[in-house]
Amino acid sequence: MNPAKLLAALLAPAALLLPCGTAQADAPEEIERTVREISTFVQRNLPDREGDCLVVLPIVSDQGARIVLGERLAGELELALAGVYRRLRLGGGGRRTFTLMGELEPYASRLRVLCRLLGPEGEQLAVARTELRMSRELEALLVAPAGDDYTGRGLHGLGQEDSLAQSLDPLEPDDADGAEVQLAGGEAPLERYLSPGDIDRFRFYVAQAQPVRLEVQTALDAQLVLYREGESAPFEVRGNPTGMSILFEASLDPGYYVAELLAFSPEVQGPYAIHLAAAQSPDRFEPDDSPAEARPLAAGTSQERTLAAGDPDWVELADAPPGFYSLFTNGLEADTSLTLFRDGRVPVLADEDGGPQANAYLAFFLGPGRWLARVEGRPPLAEGRYTLSFQPLAPERIAPARAPRQIILGDRPTVLQLRVLSAGRYRVRCPGTEVELYSLPGLSSLAADAPVALAAGDYLLLLKGPQGRAASLVVAEE
Repeated sequence: MNPAKLLAALLAPAALLLPCGTAQADAPEEIERTVREISTFVQRNLPDREGDCLVVLPIVSDQGARIVLGERLAGELELALAGVYRRLRLGGGGRRTFTLMGELEPYASRLRVLCRLLGPEGEQLAVARTELRMSRELEALLVAPAGDDYTGRGLHGLGQEDSLAQSLDPLEPDDADGAEVQLAGGEAPLERYLSPGDIDRFRFYVAQAQPVRLEVQTALDAQLVLYREGESAPFEVRGNPTGMSILFEASLDPGYYVAELLAFSPEVQGPYAIHLAAAQSPDRFEPDDSPAEARPLAAGTSQERTLAAGDPDWVELADAPPGFYSLFTNGLEADTSLTLFRDGRVPVLADEDGGPQANAYLAFFLGPGRWLARVEGRPPLAEGRYTLSFQPLAPERIAPARAPRQIILGDRPTVLQLRVLSAGRYRVRCPGTEVELYSLPGLSSLAADAPVALAAGDYLLLLKGPQGRAASLVVAEE
């Protein structure tokens, strides 16, 4: 952080220091509190006057880079202000334009948000700061938005042990129950790095009773501890007396197992490779036939899978902060259908052939809660291999306008983020195109073929039609 910048902000005549929350809170609560405090700061310094407008710029890192957390804060702040101002317009269009800009400054255990309110001539009117408690969920949002040419995982200068561990081993953190790294038999050895005082945890499945070989290749003075999943006492502990590898070979009953690798001394660190050789079912993700057996699928990853006739595959969309995502299948062996469920019980979206080569494709907003998806095969191609992918989306954000917007449809649905700043009745027109409109974050379907009452907020708009077709979209208030 630049001390001169912070000093100038603190000495500004109209500076306002916002209190930092002291209670432990999760990321959504921290974001909500921060938005509420900055909104109050703006209202205190910017009167609600006709002819004025306020532009909320994306909140960037202290290096000037776009990050997911900054854009989320700015987006929620814009909506919060739209709900309290009646005469002043949000987003432009006034005789006098005010600007709200901000940056995120990282520290070891907190994130400071420094905001500036600028006048029509660019003069600084007021400064505010507030802080968010750092958490792993917040740190996961310190990345560039999807599609940006940015390879860093977080902000420069976090100074956390977790950040160092993740730079050495991108599979960290894996220390807690449910965060284990999945091992599959038959794959190449998995290269890892054991950090000082760390415990690396793994989970694997044995499909049928027969010998299993688990080997850790390393020179570290470490031990391998094995548990049956759900049990607290290990059934096997192996050390590394040869200084070359730790080897476990035995016949295990069918079921799930957890393995831990840890050093005898907390200062020991270094690389290692772990490899599992075990009997596998035709699909290494089996059993996954019910919501209770759903296997995790992390955002930004794909899984090579096999469908059996009459045997659906269930996955849990895991490690994904709230945002826009797509879930889709690839492959020509199986004809797949996809259904998205909230909490494994409430179906929200479904598709059979909306993607390339008639594969299933879903685009959606992933809000809080547990989200699962089911993949099913359709006769006569109800079984076979396929690829399931879960990827972040960065939809174009549009606002209501009476002028038509020309869009060339592709081989998958066109995904748009519709932002409404003034509540009212709106109509969506796009002749010759299938239009779907959903409220956020709940993904409730709204009528798109008639005027519909929309509150201030964001909405998901999907356009579907023949590839290459030119569509003319109008979203206007009635």
